[in-house]
Amino acid sequence: MSMLKLDEINKILKKGHSLQSIGVKNRALSFNEALDALTQFEKLGVPILGGDVCELQNGIFQYNNDNWFCDKEDNESNLDYVLRSVERSKNYILNYNIHDVNKIAFAFVLDI
Repeated sequence: MSMLKLDEINKILKKGHSLQSIGVKNRALSFNEALDALTQFEKLGVPILGGDVCELQNGIFQYNNDNWFCDKEDNESNLDYVLRSVERSKNYILNYNIHDVNKIAFAFVLDI
């Protein structure tokens, strides 16, 4: 993966909440940030292996054990995998039962 693409990915994720306080080198994005990120990941051609739902607890975003995944299928082109993984991620996020948008965030696992 090119440094330029990695820089773009880091810019996208920088908007999110750091998960370093729970020992994870990743960031969790709000509902709207996550949906926006998916559009950008698709444009960059970055497949999404899956993701985790994080919930604000005692002022810290932590995994709440809800997640999704999307494995590449046999004989699937990279482009088709990108499109399918973005669509699956978008559907998961849009259909996730959110009671308070300020307390839920989404952390992506990218195929980079």
